[in-house]
Amino acid sequence: MQKKIINLVTYVLTFGLCIFLIWYSFKDLTAEQIDKIKFAVSKANYILLLPILIMGVISHWSRAVRWRYLMEPLGMQPSIANTFFAVMIGYITNLMLPRAGEVIKCSILAKYEKTPVDKLVGTIIAERAFDMLCLGLIFVLTFLVQIDLATDYTQTLISKMNHNQNGEKSYTSYIVLACIVLVSILLYAFRKKIGNIAFFQKLKSVFQNIMSGILSFKDMRNKKGFILHTFLIWAMYLGMIVLGFQSISETSMLGYKTGLSVLSFGSIGMIVTPGGLGAYPLIVQEIVSLYLVNDSEGIISKAISWIIWLVPTVITILLGIISLILIPFFNKNKHASQ
Repeated sequence: MQKKIINLVTYVLTFGLCIFLIWYSFKDLTAEQIDKIKFAVSKANYILLLPILIMGVISHWSRAVRWRYLMEPLGMQPSIANTFFAVMIGYITNLMLPRAGEVIKCSILAKYEKTPVDKLVGTIIAERAFDMLCLGLIFVLTFLVQIDLATDYTQTLISKMNHNQNGEKSYTSYIVLACIVLVSILLYAFRKKIGNIAFFQKLKSVFQNIMSGILSFKDMRNKKGFILHTFLIWAMYLGMIVLGFQSISETSMLGYKTGLSVLSFGSIGMIVTPGGLGAYPLIVQEIVSLYLVNDSEGIISKAISWIIWLVPTVITILLGIISLILIPFFNKNKHASQ
């Protein structure tokens, strides 16, 4: 009963956060500015939906194949079709029930392929570990290819922390730094006692699971295939973003550098809320505004941020619904032919 209450509160708070972020994104806009955003979205080049759709399918298919590679050392070889169906059903579940998609996709695959759920959960941990590693590398690459912009933006943030709205000297950054140093000293001094707290034990367990997931790579049979599909997944994500920029004339000049920034920081939004609802467009809007010098009202950055989020989300929903419909028929025919 207590677990159900905790889950309910989690869902309510999560979707409450989504609604708040959407409201926060539009709260200062006038009716005229909202009309401008609608107009910018309406005149987008939707012919580009086809290549974006193809890229979306490739990324999801590669994720299914990569997941299958993780199962092979455990003696499991489910069909790629069933693995793909399970992945897509898991995605649309996550849009409705945060964090439930991973459990659902394991249950779906276990049902149709007779694979043990507990072993599948282990592969999910390994998959997430590699995703975190890839995201870290993408962050590094993002800063390396545009070090000047990253430096300028960091200096701007520091300047804002060191001065208030009136331009007067502020000590916010020094206070924050002092707090970080103090907390670090306390954590080190009481590390043994802190280590016995349930939260930190769970955090340590999560870290150990991530490391064991990454280390599981050495037992994989098809290492080259795993790396190839990992590259394809992230390359397709980047390609979908860059094509999204091409859909509006005002952002068509933005290239892979901006795309890398959106991919790296936008991924945080996808983690914070289900499917990135509210959080992803807000983060993307802030990132894109750094590159659009002629968008003082933020109209174009808001429009493109919602396009970049909405198109892949619709693709995911459609593929998820199609997977729900096809998976029983596919397995009915599959069993009939055996």
